[in-house]
Parts: sequence; structure tokens; C-alpha cells
Amino acid sequence: MTSRSSDPWSDTAIESTLKNYLGVGLDADLPDDVRFLASVTQLIRKRIAKGEVSEDSPAIFLLHPHEPELPATRESSKVWMLDNGLRGVSGRMWFVNKTVSNGTAVHLSPMDEDSDLFQLAVDELDAGNVPAVVFDARTPAPEMRYYPDGLVASDNFRFVQVAGSTITLSDVFDVIDRLHLQQLCTPSVQQKAMTLWANPDKHHVSKHAEDLIQGVLRAGLTGQFPACTIKAEQAQASGRLDIEIEEASPFDRSQITRHVILELKVLRSFGSTGVKVSDTENEDWTRSGVKQAATYRDERGTRLAALCCFDMRTVHIGDSCFDNVRDLALRLQVELRSWHIFASSEAYRHAKVS
Repeated sequence: MTSRSSDPWSDTAIESTLKNYLGVGLDADLPDDVRFLASVTQLIRKRIAKGEVSEDSPAIFLLHPHEPELPATRESSKVWMLDNGLRGVSGRMWFVNKTVSNGTAVHLSPMDEDSDLFQLAVDELDAGNVPAVVFDARTPAPEMRYYPDGLVASDNFRFVQVAGSTITLSDVFDVIDRLHLQQLCTPSVQQKAMTLWANPDKHHVSKHAEDLIQGVLRAGLTGQFPACTIKAEQAQASGRLDIEIEEASPFDRSQITRHVILELKVLRSFGSTGVKVSDTENEDWTRSGVKQAATYRDERGTRLAALCCFDMRTVHIGDSCFDNVRDLALRLQVELRSWHIFASSEAYRHAKVS
């Protein structure tokens, strides 16, 4: 059985992402539970586009790629290429892999109550503690619920937006705020696999800091916007963009809405070996970031662009780090936002009190 997994923003999920990213490039796979949620969402979007409606039973997806031992009263069928969206999914409990490319369908009875379905997964099939998605087309508008800790934790779920929607920079910043607080802001919340500091006592920043932060954001944004594709490190004529959020139409995958470009910069007082980084260098870095964000947005036809600075310098100055580029950013229509990463919990507490 697949081991218990957790939410896309959990310590385990983020640590897994960073282990995959570090050293093998930013095209490495996301954590299994994040890929599962995104893959199920894409499949459901295809089914909604084909008009799938069921008045009998929902579809339940479990991240459990092994065929279960079924009671005599249940029948199952093995399905390949499930992710192409050509097969109806309602009225079945699906045991699927992380890409939802293959699965085993356990057929549900129209007489089953919702409580019976939870009991089937938790008690009869011993699959209640793996990530699960419930898609319900019986409701006036089809809805999807994600259970990061499985159906055994039936109160711990969140609704997932499956229909196309307009993503705002405020939506994106809300996710980054949460990731910053839970995974980035101090060494105590950072995982051992993603040490942002070469030497926090001396404010020496790891040479991998940008890549590590990018990995955290990509995992978190995918978890929040599973209907979208979160692309990283895309090369083009003007350079290599950091993060782009795009969404393909479920009716026509060639029709793509490019929502947001994020340019990421880490501001330093010292490099990983202790070499001092001047204020002028950091100012040049932010100026370059504004220009990059605007250029990438215009080249790709993306709706919105933002420069996201993660300030790891010795002094916490907030959004004053953008004083030298505010006029430029306004003219180029690039949003500015900063997050400070502290070298110790004590420094974080002091900043909060101040």
C-alpha cells in the first residue's frame, strides 16, 4: 500500500520536492501527492468538458496504484490510459498511480450512501489513509474535494477549483505568504534538505537559495492551482524565466491562458563563502528583475508579472528594497512584493515585535 501522504504544503511534501529538484534540475517530478492532485484535476476537467453528469454515485480517486483485495460483492476492472479522459469516471472508486495514467476501478452501487463509500475505502479496502479526491457530479455544479490525509480524516478536506477562473496576483501572493511562514522564514521551519543558509550566524547565504525557494513555490502553487501547469526555468531568447502559471482549456489543450510570470530574486549581504554583496549589487539585481519580468510577460503574452524578492540581508527593511525601482515597475506594470528570510527565530521575533 502507498504510505500515508500529506498536504502539498506539508513538511514532507516540500522536503520531497527539494530532494528531487536539487542537483537534477528543475524539471524533476513534484511530490507524488501533488502530482496526484494535479493529474486528477486535469482528468476531471476533461470529463466536465465532455458533459459527464451522474445522478447515482460520485467518483473517488485514491493514490493507491495496487489492485485492492475486494469483497465478493464488488467487481473491478483494470483501465489503461485513464488520463485521456475518454472513459466515464463516476460511479467508481479508482485506485490510481500518481499520474492517473492507469487505474483499477471498483464499481459502486447506486444504492450506496456516501457514508458507505467512505466505509468501503477505510474499513473494507484498508485504503483510508492515502490522499483522496472525491468528484461529485450530482450537485448543481460539479464539485471536487481533496482529502490530503485520506478519507479516514473525513473532516480534513478542501474544495478544489476545477472550472477555469481568473488567477490574480493577490491569489498568488496569498500562497507565497503561507509558504513563507510555513517553510521559509526562519531556519527552524526550513527542512534539512533545503538549507537556505551556508552559515546563518554570519548571514552567509547558500548558493542554492534561489533554486530551493523556486522548488518550494512550484510545489505550493501546484497544490493551490492544480488545474494549472506551474512551469519553471523556461528558456527563451531574452533569458530563462523563473516561474509561469498557465492553464490549458479542457476543451482544447492548444488553447492556453498564461496567467502570471514570477521573477524571483534573493537579496544578500554575504555570499556563501562570506564575500560581501554591496547595496549597489542588490539594487542592480532588483532593477534587472523588473525588466526581466516585463520582458518575459510581453514575449509570452502572459496577463500579469511580478518581481518577488526574498530578502536575506542582515537588516529587515521590508518593501524599501524596491525604492530604486518603483517608478520603473509602475511604468512597466510589474507588481513588487518582498518576503524577509531571517537567519534565526530570535531575529524573526524581534522584527515582529518591532
